[in-house]
Amino acid sequence: MVRKRKDITQINSKLTSRRMRSATLGTHVPKARPAHMNADQVGFSSPRRQKRAQRGYVSNVMPGATGPRSGGGYAGRLEFSPGQKRRTWGRRVGVAVAVVALLAAVAYGVWSFTLTGNLNDKLALKNSDAASALVAAKSGDPFYTLVVAELDTPGMPNSADGPDALALVRTDASGKNATIVSIPCDVQVSLKDGKYYPLREASVRESDASLVSAVANFADVSIAHVVKIDAAGLTQLVDVLGGVDVTLPEEVDDPAAGSVYLPAGQQTLTGEGAVTLARATNFQQPRQTQAENQQLLLTAVAQRLVASGKSGLVGLLDQLNGAFQTDMSSNDALSLAESLKGLTPDAVQCGLVPGYVTQSDGQDVYAVSNSSWSTMMDRVDAGQAPAEAQQAATTDPGSFSITVRNGGGITGAAASMQQTLMSKGFNVAETGNTDTSVYNETLVIYNASDTEPAAQTVLNAMGVGRLVQNSGSYTFNTDVLVILGKDWKPAA
Repeated sequence: MVRKRKDITQINSKLTSRRMRSATLGTHVPKARPAHMNADQVGFSSPRRQKRAQRGYVSNVMPGATGPRSGGGYAGRLEFSPGQKRRTWGRRVGVAVAVVALLAAVAYGVWSFTLTGNLNDKLALKNSDAASALVAAKSGDPFYTLVVAELDTPGMPNSADGPDALALVRTDASGKNATIVSIPCDVQVSLKDGKYYPLREASVRESDASLVSAVANFADVSIAHVVKIDAAGLTQLVDVLGGVDVTLPEEVDDPAAGSVYLPAGQQTLTGEGAVTLARATNFQQPRQTQAENQQLLLTAVAQRLVASGKSGLVGLLDQLNGAFQTDMSSNDALSLAESLKGLTPDAVQCGLVPGYVTQSDGQDVYAVSNSSWSTMMDRVDAGQAPAEAQQAATTDPGSFSITVRNGGGITGAAASMQQTLMSKGFNVAETGNTDTSVYNETLVIYNASDTEPAAQTVLNAMGVGRLVQNSGSYTFNTDVLVILGKDWKPAA
């Protein structure tokens, strides 16, 4: 049977067109009225997606069928595989870790910057122009630091303006060693007015920069750094370190230096004990023994400061609260501590400017033996020990004769020394006084070179004085002449 084709009427045509538009999504089909897309007739999972579809943007549409073709089934087929899920989770964890690490780094940077600024403020030189006289050393080369200590407090007996102790320290960070040269503060130096003054007065009459320059010229070296400390700062420093260990060759009992008594031998110093040790001069050889004690103290403090390297010094500097001042930045100080980490006392060599005490215009001054000083600094600059070790020849104490004279005006000095020497087996044939009591330094004098070992034996037994070969200035009938100066003190 043949079916007749329906006539296409205007109504059928409109109906067919409406059905076609209802069954089509997207914008590729010509639309009679673009404002009325079929998106409003299709179900969407959210209003936002429906609005996007109304604008002509559709990313996917869930099928409306049931079963495997349903929306749930379709969504299940869109899920990531387990491997893809792990990779996605791993990326998320990695991003989270990176963010946390970044925040931690920023926080550490802020903390480090703040700490560095605080440490720099605590270490900085205050009211001092010393930095202007410093000369930077080449990276990696040994360098010199001037340590300036003002140990006296107002009202102390025999106190003087300016520093009370000076030490020139050569540091070789790559070799992990150092050399300390003690410089007496009453060494005479020329200042800007062309006149000579005790070295300590350079900072009083002129400035800290003048002191640095004067020491640099005196030692013929360039000074790269300076450290300043006073009695209060030394006390705080040693106490914050928990004390420092030293081995003293003889007891310290000097009421003018402090109330702390320090027996000979190994011990741990407190801050107060350290100041007493640094000040004390009540010894048979005051200058030499005081310099040696100050060197022991400086070595012990330096060793403790660098014992743990950079990590240990950070906390100490923060606690010290300006116990000492320096031109070094905190970063430079920490780097130096790391370089010297594990420094041992055996790696520190010490020396004292060669010379002796005399008087000028009624004041004690330290007369330098210039040739010996030049030789010493040549050795120090070359990284050698300040003084070449020599074993002086000695002889039997009873095999020669001695004359003892009192040249310092100390009552009973000659008789006291006679007893001391005779108790040690020496033959003291004569005692008496010099014509005038003008000797500030004790002298042990011999005539010919063959009696030098005898004079050296006496000097070793006395523990004070300087060996002198007679050039005709002294007359005596024994093998050795001892003249006791004002530096001699009777044994306690």
